[in-house]
Amino acid sequence: MLFLNFFLKFSLFFLLICLSSEAEARLLPFLSQDTYRVRIEGEMAPDIKNLLLAVSETYALKDRPIATPEMLRRRAANDIAPMTRALRSEGFYKSEISSEMRTRGEIPEIIFHVKTGPAYLINEILIISEDTEPSVQHLPKPKDLNLVPGTRARAPEILKGVDLLKNFFRERGTATPEVTLKTPVVRHSQKTVDLHYTYKSEPISLFGDLSVEGTRRVKPLYVENRIPWRKGELFRASHLNRFRSQLMQDGLFAIVDIHHPPLPDEDLFLPVHVNLIERSPRTIKAGVFHEPDTGTGIKVDWEHRNLRGMGERLNQSFTFAERKKESKTEYRIPDFMDKRQSLRLSGWVGEEESQAYKSEEGAFGARIFRQLCPLWSASTGVQYRLSRTTQQDETKTFGLISFPQELIRDQRNSILNPTKGMRVFWRVEPLRDTLDTDVWFLKLATGMSVHFPLIAEEKLIFSMRGSLGSIIGESNLSVPADERFYAGGGGSIRGYSYKSIGPEEKGTVVGGRSMVETGGELRWRMENNFGLVAFLDGGQVFTSSELQLEDEFYWGAGLGLRYYTDFAPFRLDVAFPLNRRSQDDSFQIYISIGQAF
Repeated sequence: MLFLNFFLKFSLFFLLICLSSEAEARLLPFLSQDTYRVRIEGEMAPDIKNLLLAVSETYALKDRPIATPEMLRRRAANDIAPMTRALRSEGFYKSEISSEMRTRGEIPEIIFHVKTGPAYLINEILIISEDTEPSVQHLPKPKDLNLVPGTRARAPEILKGVDLLKNFFRERGTATPEVTLKTPVVRHSQKTVDLHYTYKSEPISLFGDLSVEGTRRVKPLYVENRIPWRKGELFRASHLNRFRSQLMQDGLFAIVDIHHPPLPDEDLFLPVHVNLIERSPRTIKAGVFHEPDTGTGIKVDWEHRNLRGMGERLNQSFTFAERKKESKTEYRIPDFMDKRQSLRLSGWVGEEESQAYKSEEGAFGARIFRQLCPLWSASTGVQYRLSRTTQQDETKTFGLISFPQELIRDQRNSILNPTKGMRVFWRVEPLRDTLDTDVWFLKLATGMSVHFPLIAEEKLIFSMRGSLGSIIGESNLSVPADERFYAGGGGSIRGYSYKSIGPEEKGTVVGGRSMVETGGELRWRMENNFGLVAFLDGGQVFTSSELQLEDEFYWGAGLGLRYYTDFAPFRLDVAFPLNRRSQDDSFQIYISIGQAF
């Protein structure tokens, strides 16, 4: 009896092993795989295909093994509904989607067969007021919503129209407009979509009193001087954005929170409340650097951004490198005689050595900067610089007094990482030597940089720049060597040594009285905050004041790597001289913060 029980248990155990082995053999093609493939078949634009993959759970989980073919088929079937909704959001209301699983190869494959069908177009756009008496002088039109009849009815653009319509009224006196998008009317027979927006833009608001909280070291007057509106002025949301930007730009505050109640008081005044959190006013920075222009060195920078409570900024910096040593002090006084103006007092001493010359200098100056309007700014000032330069074993001393003037138009969206917009400058600086009153000259310069996004989301940017310069009034060698034009280096023609391009005498670069430079970059920002750049720089320096454009240009080309941070991109460029001379290295490496231009 004991032997019989043992035999039955052994037989049952053996049977279970056989059954499980057979089941495992059937599931082995799935259990042994690290992944499966997903493919979409059908005629459609790449962005539509990417959208379908983005909403597909089958694609998102393709790196996770699945137990049975039935579970994989079910996962794919569940994707059809979200894919259909995604196509509807892109204006395809008669799509057909089916899924298929193939297991002939070593790795299972899911194929989605997609027919998008015809694109439905926007037909009619209605914008209707629910106010009893519309009080907006200019009623919104479809173009204010960036919607055009006859274009594809894309849900993201249709929904964005709600925000654009709110912004339209927030720029015209309504602090909290009510905007509603009714259910779009889809006409399948005509393959069109009718859109219906309603709005309520009452009541109109006027800017009221301003209250500020959170100022401790910063005086309230500093905040008040940056208010871009007057009490009683019609409410405009752009004034709030401009106010926030002006409070943040000097680095005095970590947080600027501007808010207001949804409705004005009975007199139509809308109070504005500002909550501020101040930053520490002091910063000290130190770093080690290496660049072809100046060699290996260290730099220490100390700054106080709020010396007397009104945003006065004192900066002291020291640079000690192989070919450059400098100590510089700058004091900036904002709101100087006018809230649109600032005064900057500066002084520095240092020495510099390049292939062209060696110089020692000390200088001080004062400049007034004025913001003429959001895009235009100007500056004027006076400067005195005492310098001693050595070139071709000849040393000269100059005491130059100058009056620099500059006009700038800047519509870039960022200073350190622009992706669109343009910057243009014009600079005029008359100079006179106080040690030799017969020496005077006029230095002129102008330049422009432009940035174009080539694809959506500003992932691919084409940037180009150009600059011109001319010196009038003295012969070439009568102009101080460190005031003449040179080219080459990280901020000029990459691939050539710093100030190594220009007219030569006895094998030494002596600089010139006019110059031209140009450059272009193709910037591709990838995932994970990395980016690649291809660039081409070119230019030439001439002895005379007039440009000699028939002369051969020097060209440099190369590739760059960018790592993007919230502050600015870190830049690493490798450049090669295309017109290489015997004294030129085969390549140059540049490391810096911010884009080249």
